[in-house]
Parts: sequence; C-alpha cells; structure tokens
Amino acid sequence: MNPVQQNIEKLVVKWEKACKTKEVNIVCITHTQKEQSMIDAFLEYILAVDSRNKFFVWIFESVFESLETFTNAILLEMQESIAMWNTMKKPEQYEGTVIDWTPEFKLENPENAMQLLINNLNSFAAYLNPEEGNKVCYVFKSYGITKKEADVWIKTSLKNSFHKNSVWTVTQTSEDSLYRDAIYNHDKKIKNIDSEINVNGMLEELVAQADLTNPENAYRNELVKLMHAVEDRKKEKVGIQAKKCLDIVVKQLKNDPNWIAQIVTVYVILYNDQIGYKNYDEALYFADKAVEAAVIAQQTIDESLGSRLAGQAYIGRGSIYVLKDDWQKANADYINAKKAYEDCGDYLMQIESCRLCGWSAEKFDHEINVIPYYEEGFNLHTKIDHQLLLNSNFPLMLKDVIYNTAFEKKVTKKALDELLIPLFGENYKSEIAAYGDPDKLHNTEFK
Repeated sequence: MNPVQQNIEKLVVKWEKACKTKEVNIVCITHTQKEQSMIDAFLEYILAVDSRNKFFVWIFESVFESLETFTNAILLEMQESIAMWNTMKKPEQYEGTVIDWTPEFKLENPENAMQLLINNLNSFAAYLNPEEGNKVCYVFKSYGITKKEADVWIKTSLKNSFHKNSVWTVTQTSEDSLYRDAIYNHDKKIKNIDSEINVNGMLEELVAQADLTNPENAYRNELVKLMHAVEDRKKEKVGIQAKKCLDIVVKQLKNDPNWIAQIVTVYVILYNDQIGYKNYDEALYFADKAVEAAVIAQQTIDESLGSRLAGQAYIGRGSIYVLKDDWQKANADYINAKKAYEDCGDYLMQIESCRLCGWSAEKFDHEINVIPYYEEGFNLHTKIDHQLLLNSNFPLMLKDVIYNTAFEKKVTKKALDELLIPLFGENYKSEIAAYGDPDKLHNTEFK
C-alpha cells in the first residue's frame, strides 16, 4: 500500500468511527487547503462500489443558494442519479439491482425549510434499511455556501429528526472554518475530525520510492525536500537541501548541459525563500546567481528553453529591485526579459514584460520614454489569437494607458477601435480601465 492509500485508509477509519458515534447526526472533516486533493480522493474512495467501505455513500454536488433552492436541487440530483443507476451497466455483484424509490417534491405544512429534504433523506435510508452497524451517509459539498448560511442551514436541519441509520458529512478547511459556529453550538450532534494528512511527508515518501540511482529521481527527491523546508521555514534544512540539489546538478552538467535549468530552479526557490523573510539583499544575491545561470543557458541549450529561463530570471530579479525601490535597475531587468521573450517568440510574456517596463519606467522617467513600451506591447496583438489576448495580461497592460492621449496618438484611435471594439464593445475604454478593479477607473500619470 502506497503512502496515498495509507493516508486515505487512516481517514476512512476515523470517519467511519465518527459516523457510528451515538447521537451524532453530522460529521465534519476539517482539513488544510493543501490537503484538498487528498480529501477529493477520499470522497472518491468512499463512493466507489468496490471499496472496502460498507456504508452507502451519496455525494451531492449541488450549489447552495438558499435553503429552499438547495432542497430542490438535492432532490433533483437524487432523482437523476437513481435513474442513471437503474439504467447503467453495473459491476457483476450489483447486476440486476434496481432502486425502487422516488423523491417527494412537496410537503404539506412543513415545520421549517429543511423538513422536506430531511424527510426524503430519512425515507431513502429507511428504504435501504442497512444492516446493523452500517450507515447511509450523505455527503454535501455545498458549493458557494457562506459561514452565515452554513450556520443557518445546519441549525435548521438539526431541528428535524434524522433517521437512526443516516448521517451527514460536510468538509471545511481550517483556513475558512465554515462550520465552526455550527460545531460549537451543536457539539453533541456534530462530530468534528481533523484529516491530519502529512502531505509533505507523503510526497517525500512517494518520490523516495523511485530508483534513486537515477540522477533525475535523486534530484527530484532532494528538490521536494528543499521546497518543503522552505515552506516549513526551516532555514538550516533549506541550506542543506539546496547544496544537495546543486551537487547533483553540477555533477550531471558535465554530460548534459540541459541540467543548467535546474540551477536556475534552485536559485529561484532560494531567493523566494529570502523574500519571505524580507532579506532583500540576500534574495538579490540568489537572484544574481539565477540570472548568471540563465544567461549561460541561453548560450548552451535550446534557445526556446534558454530564453524563457532568462526571461523568468530577469523578471524575478526585477521584482526584488522593486522591493528595494531601485526602479531603474528593475526597469533594466524587465527590458532584458522583454528581449529574451522576443528571442524565443513567447509573445504573451513579451506583452507582460512590456507592461512591467512601462510600469517601472513611470517611476523615474518621462512620458516620451515610457509610451514606446506600451506601444510595443499593443502591436504584439497581431501575433496572438484575439481570444487568447482576453485571457492574458494584455488588458492589464492597456489599463495603464487607455486614457493616455500620447499613447492613443502613437497607436492611432483607428487601430484601437478595430481591435478593442470587437473584444470589449463600444465602451472599451471604461471596460479596460475597470479591468481587475471594477470599482475604480485608473488613469496613469507620467512624470
């Protein structure tokens, strides 16, 4: 059993125990955002008809908008799923089984907004009549629900009686704690369990299972540990792991120049780590190393990869100069990044580099020297599919100059109209000015 399966099995055991706890109607699984993919895997596992789990599990995908619409959405989900089950090709052990149950969509004089749903869930649990010790488990993903709505939903639901063999399951991240108040207010009826999945340790175990005599596997093993050390803020381990990574890379460089890309990767990780501590001088040291390696890459490996590495390294170092308020050096790096992306034909990143060039130049230069960066970025639209432009930083770049008369004069109003009216409509200026910030209009002023 691999580490992923082990972690899922541990959570299944904990969840089953919570579901069987006397007087518990709802089990809440609390997890970190990092564990989300593992929670998704857990839900897929307990849903699978061939898993060892003996509970009947029903996972509802409906979006929460209100108590009334949520009830109706769940009942429609049940109706559709039953119809699908009754007509689908089933595993051999379920061949011939049919669910002879249909939801009721109306209830005379309901006591509260959740009674109709709970009556149906209780009815289905009674229909299945699971063996002693087993449960009918309803899992609610409740997309879109807020903390306030979650509290009202749970409070209203718990005013009704749950079937003795049914139990609900909800999930929340420790960061948003959607059901915190509900758990506090109904601690006997709601059982909270922590997922306790060591994602970093699990990934390290998985990587370590590969053949570590292979340099790529050995490097990946040390790189994962380096990233986790950075994440966990373990300064000493960061240094140790970075050295192990670089030792492997330097050794392999003798035979394969493409390993130079991994030197850039390691130094990017290191300077981001130092930015986290606000050690900008130390971050700049590592950023310099990343740029040095990327420049070598441009000369020794495939131009497409080498130039992209250089563009990434220059933008990274430029961002550190911005943090140090050294706008001229930041601008110089963004210019170098723009050239690197031009060399490899990465027009989307060239547009972003043009934006950064203009943005940084505004801080110290005059309009006549700034506008050409935006003009260059605008003219790149001829090289890119227009739908792709909408999903890039092209609108963000234009936002800085859309009301600037010098820019409009340079590129011409005719060119702006021809490109932007089909994309944004007749009022494209206001649309672009509000891009990413609908409550404000942005009008750049140059020195």
